[in-house]
Amino acid sequence: MLQAAGLSAAEESTYLSLVRQGSAPLPQLADRIGLTAAGTRRAVAGLQRKGLVHRTPPPQERVVPVPPDLAVEQLVRRRMEELERTREAALRLADEAEHLVADRSTEELIEIVSGRAAVGRAFDRVQRSARKEMRVLTAPPYAKGTGVNRTQLDREAAGVSYRAIYDANALADPDMAAAAATHLRAGEQARLVETLPTKLAIADRELALLPLAYAAAAHDAALLVHPCGLLDALIALFETIWAVATPLALGDDDEPTAAAGLTSADRQLLSLLVAGLTDEAAAARLGVSRRTVVRRVQHLMELTHSRSRLQLGWQARERGWL
Repeated sequence: MLQAAGLSAAEESTYLSLVRQGSAPLPQLADRIGLTAAGTRRAVAGLQRKGLVHRTPPPQERVVPVPPDLAVEQLVRRRMEELERTREAALRLADEAEHLVADRSTEELIEIVSGRAAVGRAFDRVQRSARKEMRVLTAPPYAKGTGVNRTQLDREAAGVSYRAIYDANALADPDMAAAAATHLRAGEQARLVETLPTKLAIADRELALLPLAYAAAAHDAALLVHPCGLLDALIALFETIWAVATPLALGDDDEPTAAAGLTSADRQLLSLLVAGLTDEAAAARLGVSRRTVVRRVQHLMELTHSRSRLQLGWQARERGWL
């Protein structure tokens, strides 16, 4: 109860005994709390330093508790002052670190990782450094025996979200397809594109793993990229591909499939809007209300991550919906 305020377990049990059962000489207090005489003296000395007890003069020396409403309030205030000083020191340290980043050499911003085992450990390191989000491009060639990413499942359980984009070849590989299904069930947001330019893993905006070659050698050498212009470019690459990729979902057979999310009515509506009809005219042509048209358009914009109707039209054309 009081350990959060800086008391040890022995100090807490000693203080609670004094408050609940009254003051006592050291030997009697030791019997109450089940500590040795030396342990009780240490606990009392610690409580005295924190201002929670005082001792009466000899020969009738007793340990007397300071009332909790006074003692604990002072203790909490001191603790808060210490935490505030710690926070200020951390801010000063962060400011120093920010200035140092600008002076970091290329060797500090980009690490070269060599060896298949080392690349695997680096991928694990990137995932475990994420606090909010992992972005992953999953492209061939795949390492032999590639399966479920156990680190990903652990990090998702800890609250880290995963967004993954799969190369279309991934679903043709039985092991990769089964792993993707497991990841989707665990909460991964996934999308599919015909071809990916590279493998990639990005933790927040702090660290990325990029293979040196788009070939079998990709398993043997990679770059660890710390915050810099290259990391910003890799994040932009991921987001650009994500915007045009097709969402993945689990099909009836529990296998990952492209989630089109598009009905024949949606296709007809898109054709009418691209042809230049207003919402009212399109609604009249389809025999629905204007509100229904607006709702369907909003759904399609969310499906394609479009910010405007112009962008929706472009996305519809790129995806072959027209």
